[in-house]
Amino acid sequence: MPDPYPAAKFLHVFAVILMVGATFINGVIHGQAKGSTPVEASALLKVVLLINRLIMGPSLLLIPLSGYWLMRITNYGLAEGWLLISFVLSLLLLLAYAIGLRLERRLHSIATRSMALQNSVLPAEYNRSFLKAAAIGLGALMMSLAALFLMIFKPF
Repeated sequence: MPDPYPAAKFLHVFAVILMVGATFINGVIHGQAKGSTPVEASALLKVVLLINRLIMGPSLLLIPLSGYWLMRITNYGLAEGWLLISFVLSLLLLLAYAIGLRLERRLHSIATRSMALQNSVLPAEYNRSFLKAAAIGLGALMMSLAALFLMIFKPF
């Protein structure tokens, strides 16, 4: 019977890379959308929502599933400090994803509504929502990098 560890480790690392990459690229796209016209912002935010649906969401589900698989294979448990913190960070990332997704849908709605009204600039409501989304995104990126650090170095 083949050793399941390499497959579990690959899935886990791959999911973490996808999550960190999607978080980073979403931030870049949001930065572009903020300074764009409503037409451009609507299109850019549609891409963000697509990235979330196809990459971010699945990776956030795969991380704890593959992590649990790795725990079973390696006999690690939540008594390991680094693993417990990683688990908590995973839960917080799922919460950040849910909140961020709601804000990103709102941003897309604001941009699309502004586009339909043929506004040349995004309204102040967009900027207020953007600041909330940016805070969530930055927090998610920091949590992702912290989890990645813990996964690699297992400091305690």
